[in-house]
Amino acid sequence: MFKLKDLIKIIIFPFLVYMLGYSLQASWDNYQVLWWPNRLVHLLGGLSFAVVGYFVLEIFKKLKWIITTNKVVDFFIILFFVMSVSVFWEFREFLSDKYLFTHSQISVADTVKDMFMGMVGAVLFGVGWFFKKLIQ
Repeated sequence: MFKLKDLIKIIIFPFLVYMLGYSLQASWDNYQVLWWPNRLVHLLGGLSFAVVGYFVLEIFKKLKWIITTNKVVDFFIILFFVMSVSVFWEFREFLSDKYLFTHSQISVADTVKDMFMGMVGAVLFGVGWFFKKLIQ
């Protein structure tokens, strides 16, 4: 069934990416000025949540909560999972800016770029997963 090892696999990658982003933003004045650090963090966030989606999907398959045999379907489940997480994350940033007076979202374009980079991270996961399956 569900084990502590599974929970650690699910939590560790997004936690590390979150801590990277938080550390960069808190300690580096150029984080908001330069374009690439924020994009890199959102790309890694998408990649890390794709890993989470993969692990969760595998757990659901073992529990027979989801039955799929097509890897393309699996990829789209993972992609839609990452895109949903990305949308909810940006909602959280918006609400934080509005009610807690933070400055997470610079503009609508920045928000859309953040979600796009999350999706690119998920696609990179899918490409790596595809090539891994070819090699095996």
